[in-house]
Amino acid sequence: MKYSLKIFTIFGIPVELHFSFLLLMLAIYVVALFGLIPGIDVIIAILITLLFITVVLHELTHSYVAKSYGVEIERIVLLPIGGISAMKNLPKDPHQELRIAIAGPFINLVLAAVFYPVYLFYGSFLPESINFLLYNFVLLNLLLGAFNMLPAFPMDGGRVLRAFLAERMNFVRATELAASIGKQLAIIMAIIGIFFNPFLILIGIFVYLGADQESRMVMINTLLEGIHVKDIMTTEVKTVKTTETVSDVLKLMFKHRHMGYPVYQDGNLQGIVTFHDLSDIPQEQRDLPVENFMTRDLVVTSPEEEVSATLEKLNMNNVGRLPVLQNGRLVGIISKTDVIKALEIRKTRFTN
Repeated sequence: MKYSLKIFTIFGIPVELHFSFLLLMLAIYVVALFGLIPGIDVIIAILITLLFITVVLHELTHSYVAKSYGVEIERIVLLPIGGISAMKNLPKDPHQELRIAIAGPFINLVLAAVFYPVYLFYGSFLPESINFLLYNFVLLNLLLGAFNMLPAFPMDGGRVLRAFLAERMNFVRATELAASIGKQLAIIMAIIGIFFNPFLILIGIFVYLGADQESRMVMINTLLEGIHVKDIMTTEVKTVKTTETVSDVLKLMFKHRHMGYPVYQDGNLQGIVTFHDLSDIPQEQRDLPVENFMTRDLVVTSPEEEVSATLEKLNMNNVGRLPVLQNGRLVGIISKTDVIKALEIRKTRFTN
């Protein structure tokens, strides 16, 4: 399920607004315009808009520097507590990652440095509302920059920490250690939040989950780097015909312990049938042909596709295996089990 809405594209990068951020902004605008909560007025709504613009600039700066190093940016997702630049490939050079990581907080410091003198020297000559906006805009940038430099994923400080560690150990171990430090920091924040501010508990949970997700993602992408579907796919593929019965195919599954089979008719791939498709079919219907129950809308891969991209297809479509086609011809099948085995083998090599 997609949880963000594309709002515009810049530098060839789609910028998406997460629904949680969208709902928060809409709620604040409604409250401000109708005066539902004392203290929240149009000025606060404008300040939230400025925060939104600041987060966009923060993430665009990350992305611009990353693109200068040849890193492809899939999209930018804006969240209530910041943004995320989704990179297709992470820079393995610690110096490059360091520069990419500090680019975002740097632009926040630049914005604060530019607008603070305006507030300091001209604030007394400006209307009180503008003066209020200037002061809080400077403060927001300082807070956003400082928050993002916390040494924990998914904040920029976590990437700075990993870059520092990656100069002294391999990338995978550096990620694991940086993620571990981030998780410990998240736990400390949550404990402090119990006694002082419940909002810290939410931030702690966000940081903990972000650190765990970053560690897993980097581990998987690093271990699968350079591996293509043809390297791990099963080439001797057992297929079934559209006319075979549900009962016969279930017997085949139990015999060979394969939970999914491509379905053919007249030499053409028609679909794929899995144990999940057939297991709940009543006994009285098991003499029917499998074409009545197979999945026809196929998601496929090719021998030259990187396994990391194939794994993303498997996860996004919630399927366990994909047919591998070359020039329209079935040449193999790849399953999550194949990917997991490859990960286990590569992890052994990396950690030894």
